[in-house]
Amino acid sequence: MAVHPGFFETDARLSALSAAGDPLERLGEVVGFDLFRPDLEAALALADCSRAAAPPRRRC
Repeated sequence: MAVHPGFFETDARLSALSAAGDPLERLGEVVGFDLFRPDLEAALALADCSRAAAPPRRRC
């Protein structure tokens, strides 16, 4: 059974990452991800979620 971190452990980990210079935070400052929002929302609207729990396909 997987052990899930508690709320405060996650908060402490994120604080430590920020203090160490999290590259994802820096990327968020440099790249304007809002430019991609319309395309992503359109793609999500077209997504077929009926197969979300489908088993993986076999490779031939």
